[in-house]
Amino acid sequence: MKLLLITPPLLQPNTPYAATPLLTVWLRQNGHEAAQADLSLDLLLTLFSKTGVEQLCRKLATNIEAEGFLEAAPDYLETIDEVIAFLQDRNPSAASTIVQRGWLPEGPNLYHAYEQDKQLGWNFRGLDEHDRARHLASLYLDDLAEAAKLADPHFEFSRYAEKISASLPGFGKLQEILESPPTLFSQWLERLTDQQIENHRPDLVALTVPFPGCLLGALYIARRIKQTFPTLGIALGGGYANTELRELRDPAIFDYVDYISLDSGMLPLLQLANRATPIRTFVRENGTVRYHEDAAVPVAHNALPAPVYDGLELNRYFGLFEMLNPVTRLWSDGRWNKLMLAHGCCWRRCEFCDISIDYISRYDPAEATMICDWIEEMISTSGFNGFHFVDESLPHDLLDGLCDEILRRGLDIEWWGNIRFENRFPTALIQKMAAAGCIAVTGGLETCHDRTLKLMCKGITVAGASRVLNDLAHADILTHAYLMYGFPSQTLEETFQALETVRRLFDEGALHSAFWHCFALTEHSGIARNPDKYSITLGESIPSDFARNELPFNGHFDHDTKKVGEALRSATYNYMHGMGFDVPVEQWLEP
Repeated sequence: MKLLLITPPLLQPNTPYAATPLLTVWLRQNGHEAAQADLSLDLLLTLFSKTGVEQLCRKLATNIEAEGFLEAAPDYLETIDEVIAFLQDRNPSAASTIVQRGWLPEGPNLYHAYEQDKQLGWNFRGLDEHDRARHLASLYLDDLAEAAKLADPHFEFSRYAEKISASLPGFGKLQEILESPPTLFSQWLERLTDQQIENHRPDLVALTVPFPGCLLGALYIARRIKQTFPTLGIALGGGYANTELRELRDPAIFDYVDYISLDSGMLPLLQLANRATPIRTFVRENGTVRYHEDAAVPVAHNALPAPVYDGLELNRYFGLFEMLNPVTRLWSDGRWNKLMLAHGCCWRRCEFCDISIDYISRYDPAEATMICDWIEEMISTSGFNGFHFVDESLPHDLLDGLCDEILRRGLDIEWWGNIRFENRFPTALIQKMAAAGCIAVTGGLETCHDRTLKLMCKGITVAGASRVLNDLAHADILTHAYLMYGFPSQTLEETFQALETVRRLFDEGALHSAFWHCFALTEHSGIARNPDKYSITLGESIPSDFARNELPFNGHFDHDTKKVGEALRSATYNYMHGMGFDVPVEQWLEP
């Protein structure tokens, strides 16, 4: 069978998402013809082109809110192709032109950056000419993206209709959008879909939907295929289906797709390719939704081949450098080969996490020698030596062996990934990681307070995590922390203490980047199964026959979590830019 695997809009445009490169080579290894396409990248490159800007201007011609953008339209048309070529690293000499103020039209984001820099005397934090040009060019694209939202309110730079798709109780809202008059973006996406189907003539199309912000784009693609090739099979899977659609009962989505698969996509997709009975897959039969379960043993992670990138045209990806922070830049800039060293999480005990679902609960690591074989093959085929290890958490025993093998083979690579800041993370291993090419790590500090860390079974302490972060910084490894507020029973005083710890770590140079998110209770977490332990009660859920993940709950807080969240983010934004360390944390959190 011939399959076409598609990444739908919208995702970050600097590097291919991890799913299709691995599934493509897996299907080929099992005797099928497989190709891949990134319509997320294609859609953004359609917008960020002279032709795309011209069409956007025509769309907004009568929109009063777009007057400022339309006045600057000639300048955007003059500059857009050169800016994209520069961000694709195809025209590095353009940096000297881009940094000259006045060459790029200044929308709100770019103007604010110049004014903030002038007020603070940053000189763009000492960036060299090339990086300053990347930063300014990225903000210029942000301004174009703001104009694009006037043409389609569902559009955002790295997501599409995300708020609509998350925990949606019924499919009706999405169907209403799908059957509404076309938008500029849906028209572009239809044309791009037609091109891919004509080029590949597949027997089955597989759409990966990792996040809610990819679902509507995937369904636009599926809708177009059903209109033009009604007998062509369409499968949908990925992280969104795994977390949101496990209790699917609404058959309406099957007007657009034929199969929705859960968990690891290897065997479910192979069964469809083999025209065999579906496994771990929803289908519509006689007007109702049926789930085909199966006890087949999952594919061992160590038995997988190295991902492949043919068909993705790596020179077309472009990086973004929107925030003057070296760690946050990693997600959006640079070309990273994405690689998973182990399926699942080595810890799988954090009570706020989806610990009952396969992608967390089934831990299956590869061997260090196999990982290095993958690394060597991916460098050979992609031409890039940067790697993002996308594991839930990189265990230190696996990292130890991997670093030994990297050093033994003399591999010249740069890599980063997610770890646990647990006290038993050895200093010697951190030094070995730096020698083996590690440039940054991310990890969860969560509530950053020992009582709540113990309550959530995080398995770290503030003191232990602080020691690990300092060791990482001393080894010249950049650090990023995921932080949490609004956790059940968390007090305002504990939040004060958490922010003080974060302030101290930034001030010491042990922490370089951080992000606060509000606690969300998810259906597949340990907390949802045992709410009494956390002094909460489950709220009344809206009946759902479509997407279901985040659950309402009732709990007592001695503070306004929304206002506190805003204050935490404001303080940490300042810390990330080297400011505000002398401001008492209580002042950030004052009512």
